[in-house]
Amino acid sequence: MNTSPSPDAPLVSVAVVTYNQRDFLDECLRSILAQDYPNFEIVVADDGSTDGTAELLRQFDAEHPGKFVLLISERNQGVTPNHDLALSGCRGDYISWIGGDDMMLPGKLSAQVAYMQANPQCVICYHDVELFDSDTGEKLWLSSELDAPRKGDLSTIIRDGHFHSAISSLVRATHSPRSFNRAIAVASDWLYYVECLSYGGTIEPIPGVYARQRRHSKEIDRNVTGSADRSQPIGLMREHLQSCAIILGRWPEMAREVRYRVSRLLIMQRWQDGGAHYRAYLKASLGTHFSAKAAVGYLADLLFKIRR
Repeated sequence: MNTSPSPDAPLVSVAVVTYNQRDFLDECLRSILAQDYPNFEIVVADDGSTDGTAELLRQFDAEHPGKFVLLISERNQGVTPNHDLALSGCRGDYISWIGGDDMMLPGKLSAQVAYMQANPQCVICYHDVELFDSDTGEKLWLSSELDAPRKGDLSTIIRDGHFHSAISSLVRATHSPRSFNRAIAVASDWLYYVECLSYGGTIEPIPGVYARQRRHSKEIDRNVTGSADRSQPIGLMREHLQSCAIILGRWPEMAREVRYRVSRLLIMQRWQDGGAHYRAYLKASLGTHFSAKAAVGYLADLLFKIRR
């Protein structure tokens, strides 16, 4: 592995966000250190872990002097503040995000930087991700099987939501906001990417699978038994709707895209509480933006008691 800096290789800041993931963090950090890209730093934001994470990080720092930027909080502050902490330590021309329990695959940084340098209009590039069972290590599915890869701009990411994994993203630092929106406690990453594209430019997929994303048992159960249209946890749903309100307030010219996104979120919630408000969610969706799917679903339930 060649890790000596090169004037032709812009600095990449790999932002690692972690909290009580010591059992997985060693593998995560080694997968980053194994990258063949010659110029990167590893910025780790630990959100007050109590499982020995800080000690592990200091060990890595001692073994790889000058490679790590350690930002260790004394107390737990939450998801969004911890992302802010990581972002504050990034000095690179590009920012690569990864959770402390996930892994990079060989060639990730090299492939993404090469694409960004060849495509100056691209602000965010992303790739396919393999999701795997944390207990067995077995592959579950690819992210592209859940969300088809697509290229777009600000209107695309507002209309379609967060269709790429954070672990797959490489962001051009000149377009990155200085902080995440702390009004959104957990699901602030969508707003972050929206703001990245608000300065112009595109989000684009690149070919290849360059990361593995861990899924724990409860996450697997939720994803396998549901579908892309199954309800989200109500707290996450509220944060997405709150994000829509923030987007509308800041970029009123995107009102049509926001209405479409709200309508899709409401359709997805029709199974909330076992479908107790099935028809109400579909009606609310139709009141925001007409879609044939919502209309057919509403009428099928109203007339024939058929739900799907």
